[in-house]
Order: sequence, then C-alpha cells, then structure tokens
Amino acid sequence: MIRRLWQEAAKRTKIPLTERDIERTLRALLASQDIWEVIDRSDVPMMALFSILKVLEDEGLLHVDGERLVLTAAGHKLAEDRRLAPARELRCPHCGGRGLDLGQEPLRQLLRRFDELSRGRPEAIQEYDQGYVTPETAVARVAMMWARGDLEGKRLVVLGDDDLVGLAAALTGAPREVLVVDIDPRIIEFTRQAGEREGLPLRAAVHDLREPLPREWLGAFDTFFTDPPETFAGLRAFIERGLLCLAGPGSAGYFGLTHREASLAKWRSLQRHLLELGACITELIDDFNEYVDWGYLEQMRAWGSLPVKVRPKRPWYRSSLYRIELLERPRLANEPLPEEILKDEEAATN
Repeated sequence: MIRRLWQEAAKRTKIPLTERDIERTLRALLASQDIWEVIDRSDVPMMALFSILKVLEDEGLLHVDGERLVLTAAGHKLAEDRRLAPARELRCPHCGGRGLDLGQEPLRQLLRRFDELSRGRPEAIQEYDQGYVTPETAVARVAMMWARGDLEGKRLVVLGDDDLVGLAAALTGAPREVLVVDIDPRIIEFTRQAGEREGLPLRAAVHDLREPLPREWLGAFDTFFTDPPETFAGLRAFIERGLLCLAGPGSAGYFGLTHREASLAKWRSLQRHLLELGACITELIDDFNEYVDWGYLEQMRAWGSLPVKVRPKRPWYRSSLYRIELLERPRLANEPLPEEILKDEEAATN
C-alpha cells in the first residue's frame, strides 16, 4: 500500500520522493492535525507534501475537517500495520537542540542588546525571498561561530543579511572586521546606521550576488555566513561567493538549508558539490534556525496548494545549520550568474 501511495504521489510532482516520505507524512499526521505542524514534523518538501496529502485524501486515508487534517480509520489502520509511531518532538527545552547555552554571559547580554537594536529592522519582503530568524537564532549562530574559533579576531563576511547576523556578531567585539553584503538597500542602511551608533567594526555594502564580487573581497575573509535561496542555483550562488571570499584552507563557512524547500536529492547534490570544491562538512545541526512568520504568507506559492487556508499559530519554518571548512582552495570563477536563483519545483515561499 505504501509503495502504491508513493508511486501515485510521484506522478503528481517533479520533486524526488521515496516510500519513506509517505511514512514521514503519516507519522506527522499521527502527531498533529494542524497543517503547519505536519509541515514541520514531516520534513518533506512542502510542494511534495501537498501532493502526498492529496493522494491520501483521494484514497480515503485522510479527511479534511474544517481546519483539521484527520486520518480516517483506514489511515490509522495503515499506520498501525506499518508500525508507524507519531513523529515526536524531543528537542532539549534548554538549548532547543542547538547544543549551545545562551543563558550564560556574555551571550545573555548580547541577546538582550541585539533584541533591542533589531526591533526597527525593515519588514521582510517577497521580492528578495526574505524571512528573518528569531533573535535567539541569530545569537545562536554567532555563538556557534564563536565556539568554533571562527569569530574571535577573524574577518567575517555575511552574504545576505535580513537576519542581522553581522550586527549581532559585531556586537560581541570579537571579530576583527565584519562586512555585510545584501541586495536590499534598506537592510544595508539599517545595518550601517546601527553599526555607526554603536561604534562597531562593521561595514555594509549593497551588492547583487549574481554579479561578480569586487576584487578587494576575494580571499579577504576567514569566515562567511549565508542563508541562501534553496534552488540549487541559489545555493551555489551564495555559497560559492562565500568560498571566493575565504582566505584559503582552514577558513570556514556557515549556511542554512531546510527540508521545507529542499529534497534530500538536492541535499546530496549540494554535499557532493561542496566536497568537489575542496570543502569538508564538519557539522550539521538539524532545526537549528527558527524563523519568524513573514507578512506575505498568503502571497507565497505554497499558500495556493495548502489543503486548509489557516495562518500558523507557532513557528513552523526551520532550517539546519551547516559548517564547512576549506581543505584546499576551490577553483571558482568570479563571473556573472545569469541563472534563476529564486524559483524551482521545490520553491514554496516565493
């Protein structure tokens, strides 16, 4: 039965699926009847998940009851026969599964100050596929870099920064230099003004990462951080630009990647590409990044495919955090990137 469901769902989407994705969906439905929690707990790309849910409904295994997704008796019987248990949330209540203690000084003080400074930030807009993380997540990213020796006395470049990670990093006083690069002049102006008010070693520049980087940025940094668009072209554009900025072997990069808009097939392609470029994946922490709901939720592509149209009541969009370290200098050209970087079959929020 699971195989037949998988085969039928695979016909309805171009996103790579496996039988395990059917099981993930059923486990999420056993755990919750809320669509946003099902998205969160299933870890199946959203646009593929909606195809699976429609197949389950067509097969009489799922019933949409108002705002609830309810497994039918047949759906429960299938899960029982397959020995599927509800998808459990077992995150550490103290660290949120990140393995970092944000309650100790100076991180507690940093969180308080960053929260104050970031409140007037520009609103996230769909044109640039923006959606910023919680203050706790921004500080946790900085704490991660700090703990791994990638912040203290280092030169940091942040590529795309509606999350204001560059500002949070500069507030620690640890980096030698921080450069924030973003296509959105609102973000750059906000960051620049905050840095000037606080007297931080922080620079900010408007730049479209589809265009070649200025020569003075090439090989000039020890660490990069980016939260890229999740098309393969977008991932390559942002991460490869980050690699071009690194000084060489021993330099490190950080980036986020979701299950919401990136299939495991895309994860594998990216991981293989990173290895070929001379990078080693040193750490991967699932659900590290938690995002604040953005104002254009009803305008995003996925909204039209939701089985129920209801706004989320809790955080649902999360991403994993990767850390990579260079073992050899990558062979990359600093050339224009003409490809579409915001849209593909798996994109859901643009």
